[in-house]
This record gives sequence, structure tokens and C-alpha cells, in this order.
Amino acid sequence: MQLAKMLFGKEGGILAFHGEQSFKEGEVTPELAHEIGVKLAEEMWGDRFQVIVTTHLNTKHIHNHFLLNSVSFKDGYRYYSNFTNTAILRKTSDEICEEYGLSVLKEKKCKSGINFENFYKKDTLESEYCKFAKEDLDYAIKHSYTLKDFEKMLVSMGYYYQYRAGKLSIRRYDTKRNIRVERRFGEEYSLDNIKRRILENEFVKEEKIISYKTLTSKFYKSKDRIKRKYKPKGIVALYYYYRFLLGLYPKKNVPHKLTPEMRAEIKKMDKYSEEIRFICKYKIEKMHDLTDLEYDKQEELQKVLNKRNSLYRKRGMEKDEDKKDLITKDIIGVSKDIAKVRKELKLCEEMQLKVYKMKRQLKEMEERKVDKEKKKIKIK
Repeated sequence: MQLAKMLFGKEGGILAFHGEQSFKEGEVTPELAHEIGVKLAEEMWGDRFQVIVTTHLNTKHIHNHFLLNSVSFKDGYRYYSNFTNTAILRKTSDEICEEYGLSVLKEKKCKSGINFENFYKKDTLESEYCKFAKEDLDYAIKHSYTLKDFEKMLVSMGYYYQYRAGKLSIRRYDTKRNIRVERRFGEEYSLDNIKRRILENEFVKEEKIISYKTLTSKFYKSKDRIKRKYKPKGIVALYYYYRFLLGLYPKKNVPHKLTPEMRAEIKKMDKYSEEIRFICKYKIEKMHDLTDLEYDKQEELQKVLNKRNSLYRKRGMEKDEDKKDLITKDIIGVSKDIAKVRKELKLCEEMQLKVYKMKRQLKEMEERKVDKEKKKIKIK
């Protein structure tokens, strides 16, 4: 873990995060508890962060401990422990336990008064992974006539699926995070309701993903001869094609669906736009501007964290329930400010890494260029 931090120059700050997962007394063996703990760690963090899972038997309730490295071994970004990630952790733990037929707490009263269910629902609405997965599920249901068709459609769109305890789970091949569709998206996505929706489909022509070559090579008749329409080429053709996919040609409503690769490219474009706006907002011109801004944001983050901690202490000392509710609202407001500062701090870190990579790539390009020129001189 220390080596991962050293690799990205992130040896300061929070070193690691600790979590626990407890089971009902007498319900699991140590081996099963550890298996579930490892599965939870893999789904939550396994594709980006190092995690140690230990199973303890020193109490009546067998329980797991998790030690999570604060810095990703994959990209060097930090892990942010916030309400949303805590809500996802709680839900994911429950989902895995239910798959193994274990009991979970139906009502989770939180001492802090925070409703984690709302943060989980918010993640479902805002997470691109969940949003695209829901769109792809609807698409696969709409264009299938049997459950086998539905499964093949999911595989063709880059998803792995499995059934556990009569419930469907899916995940994209490039991630370890499972989505239990019924729990995540509601009763309408239970296995029985998916089958019902498939059976209710009318037979319609299957939608196809259209390439810009087929889009720009149609014919039309003029008098008695066939003429080829003007066929744009290169960047112009690509521009027209993207306009078509974005629905800017409403006259011919040809059904289409963006491929996962194209959605990934659109996401990159959005990211570049966000970074440009960030650079303009803070007038960043040189590398030291970025490092200075990161330092300022770390100080700002510490201030709002201290403010939230003081509110926690104030609420803990307060006895009046109405006043406690008001303080809780203030805590939620400050938490939103924390999320904004953390987002900008993350942008600072990401952009510093990108600048480093771009400089390295440019240097490699220059070196290759010099090598080619040297080879040409030798040949002459």
C-alpha cells in the first residue's frame, strides 16, 4: 500500500479507511463470512483500490474488518468516504448477504440522523453506470421475445449476467461492480416482471446500430435515372453522423442506439469540457497555478470538515429533538459544500496527472522523431 502511494506521490493525508461487516450470531461459519467479505471488497473497491479483509471470531457475532488504501493503485486518485459511498456499501453488503440466504437489518437507525436510503437513490439517478445500465436493460427487454434473446442482447452490449436466489444481477465487463437490478431499479425489474414485459412485446423490426457509411450512401430516383446523393467524407461525414446520433435530424426518425464505445467517447468530451471550464474559472496558466489551487482547496476542505464536525458535536449535546433536526439540515448543507470542494480538489489531482502524462508523451514523440531522422541520415 505504501508503494502505491509512493508511485503517485500521495504519501500524505489519510493513510487508509477502516470498515466492519457483522453477521447474526450462529448464522455463518468463519469460512462463509470471509468469502462474503472478500466478495464485498471486490465489488466495492477491487478494480481500483487495495483492500485487506480479515475475519474475527473474538465476539459472539462473527465479523469482518476491511482496511482500504486511501490511494488507488490504478490511477493514483484518492478514495473519498462520503454519504453516497457509505450508502452503496451498506446496500451492497445487504444484497450479497441476501443472495446467500442470510438475514439483514430491515430497519437501520442511524445515530447521526442521516437517511442513507436517500443517498442510495440519488446515486441511482446520477451514476452514469446505473443510468446507462437501466437504459440498456429497457432496450434489451423491448427488443427481445424470449428470455434467451434478452440474455444474448445483454451479452452483445457488453454485460455479464447471473441469477442468484431468483434475482438478476448484471455488470459491465470492464468493472467489478454488480447491479442487482430489482433492488436498484425497483419491482418493475424483478425477473418475473422482466419476463412479462418481454412476452408483451409486439413483433417489430429490430433496431440496428447504423454506421455513417450506410447513412451517407442512400440513393434516390430522379426521372428515369438513378443518382447518388452527395456523400460527405472525412470529418464532415463524421460530424453529420454524430448530429444524426444526437437526434438533430428529426425528419427521419431512424431508430438507433449508441454503442458503449461511443458513450465512452462522449463522456471523455464532457470531461474535457469540464476541465476547460475549470481552467477558465481559476485562470490557470502554469503548473504552479494548479498546485497552488490544490493547496488552497485542501485548506478550504479542512475548514468545511471542521465546521461539520463542530455541528456533529453540537447535535450530540443537544437534547431538544426539533433543534437536532435543524442542526441535521445544516450538516447536510455543509456536506454538499464538502462534496463541491472535493470535486474540485479531485479535478486538480486529475489535471496534474494529465499534464505529467502529456509531457511524457510529447517527450516520447520528440525522441521517436529524432530517431527517425537519424535513421534517414544513416540510410543516405
